[in-house]
Amino acid sequence: MMYNGFLGVCGVLLLGLALAPLPASARQDRDKAACARGATNEERIAACGRVLDRGERESREERSAAYVNRAFAYNNQHEYDLAIRDLDEAITINPRNSHAFNNRAWAFKQKGDYERALRDYGEALRVEPKNNVARVNLADAFRDKGEYDQSIRICEDALQQEPTNAYIFSVRARAYLGKGDRDRAVRDYDEAIRLNPKSDDFRTGRGDIFRERGDNERAVRDYDEAVRVNPKNWYANYARGLSDNDSGQADRALHDLDEALRINPRAAVALNLRGLIYRLQDKLDPAMEDLNEALRINPQFAVALANRGDVWRRKGDVGRALSDLNEALRLDPSITPAYVTRGLVLEKTGDTERARADYQTALSRTAGKFTTLKAALDTAREHLAALGGGTAPPAASAPPSRPAQAVPAPGASPVAAAATIDERGPRVALVIGNGAYANVTALANPPNDARDMASTLRDLGFRVIEGYNLDGAKMRSKIADFGAAMPGAGVTLFYYAGHGMQVAGKNYLVPVDAKLEHPSSLGLEAVEVSTVISDMESEKRINLVFLDACRDNPLSRSLARSMGTTRSASVGQGLAQLNAGIGTLITFATSPDTVALDGTGKNSPFTTALLKHIRTPGLEVRAMLTRVRADVIRATNEQQVPWDHSSLTGEFYFKPNS
Repeated sequence: MMYNGFLGVCGVLLLGLALAPLPASARQDRDKAACARGATNEERIAACGRVLDRGERESREERSAAYVNRAFAYNNQHEYDLAIRDLDEAITINPRNSHAFNNRAWAFKQKGDYERALRDYGEALRVEPKNNVARVNLADAFRDKGEYDQSIRICEDALQQEPTNAYIFSVRARAYLGKGDRDRAVRDYDEAIRLNPKSDDFRTGRGDIFRERGDNERAVRDYDEAVRVNPKNWYANYARGLSDNDSGQADRALHDLDEALRINPRAAVALNLRGLIYRLQDKLDPAMEDLNEALRINPQFAVALANRGDVWRRKGDVGRALSDLNEALRLDPSITPAYVTRGLVLEKTGDTERARADYQTALSRTAGKFTTLKAALDTAREHLAALGGGTAPPAASAPPSRPAQAVPAPGASPVAAAATIDERGPRVALVIGNGAYANVTALANPPNDARDMASTLRDLGFRVIEGYNLDGAKMRSKIADFGAAMPGAGVTLFYYAGHGMQVAGKNYLVPVDAKLEHPSSLGLEAVEVSTVISDMESEKRINLVFLDACRDNPLSRSLARSMGTTRSASVGQGLAQLNAGIGTLITFATSPDTVALDGTGKNSPFTTALLKHIRTPGLEVRAMLTRVRADVIRATNEQQVPWDHSSLTGEFYFKPNS
């Protein structure tokens, strides 16, 4: 929760019955009022945009304030890069706007850049030493960073200025909780609630401490009161569901989680917990549906990956189970039950040595607080004893402040072994090279790149569907041909060279006849990358995607101009990051959000390196890409760094050792 201090712009909101157009001065006052205090983020963004469109007809102070207020709305929508861009402008116009520094610090903190956040909070206080909003946010940033004593000291300074500010007590409570001092945290929450009994956030904060202590009765009382005060508090419903589940009341927990998700359908933690409860009830399909949605919302949600890995295991899909569990433990090695689940999977595949190692790891780790930890550790001990692995030393107790997590207890029910995704069918590739653009400067290399790739892939055993300088209709026709050739394939590969672009986080490939003069033309004239990848991932197989499509694209700029000042920022450079589905590897010629070079030779730097290494016998694809990356970095003087994301669950060789 941000203790916000946005800078309002003076203006009067005029209400009247007249249907005649408002005078210009009245419209301007209305825009300024909506920019400062609009009912919705969208209303504020649009109104601030109109204020800023008037340029120097507005004073420097009013323009700086409009940037701050629009950035405040962007922060509320989690569009932190857009917020930072506006706040940069606000500070350039008025370097003494402490609110701009405060709100930019907030955006940096949400992005995990604590050093820049701390610098900006410090600058806000240098410019305006009595800005207690920035002081409290600075304390909260130190708490987020784990510097709890510093956070507590700053809270005490803030309380000197505002001794009855309930929010400051809540920030200090969270800092004490970080130190493991639950008693002082509860006392601070008690004082915050006394000062502001109508705060649902303070109730949920104190309820979380009671729940971690195992005092579910008092926790539920606080969550009940939070919901009474604010029926739209999804987190209070979710947390009450956690307490209900801890108390063995699964049906009540599901009711609370249903309500939390009705209020906030994007609450990934609630989807994860509901998925876990369904899994514990052996309702594997609804469990999978919830966990898939949680991971669609947050692909880096390690606990949800661990839970989904257990569902895959119970469904008998060992390859996908291993993929999820490996990624979960890579993201968060502290998920103790995930080691046990992975051990069960490995044991079923016959890899008893690695299974034994996972059981031993689980039993020797700091235990943590996970929903089904005890059952998981019991399973590990039983299986380790059966494998002749002896016993592991007792686990250390968990740090007192660690929150409970919803992770499954892996049962020992038998599951049929399944292999990881291996090459078990023909190789099929779609290769497209677009360079002869009709409405922007042509690109020389993409057709050359594509022809050379098509020839090489044929030599490596691929059936190749290819197209060069394709307009929209022909490009979609080739993609349809590719889709028709996929059923039964063991490997599918998509290679594209030419112009690409990202808009609102989605990636598009550009046919040679595209104009993209209006936002509505995007879906009609360009091809969304995800449609091709979705076809490739429709069956369990190896999928390889190579996109040499991050070149500087004039069409992106013309589209951005047509979208106006408030929406043009959604058109980014290069391509946006894509996360690969299971069995898929995605490679960009350069890092997401950056531009690749077309090259001065026959081929682009990326395709030159790819062609050099793809035929190497016995070179696994991920090792090959490491060599490609090194060659491109060297060839471009470190201007271009290829990027990839892999969810492959086995090894793939373009040319195996003979």
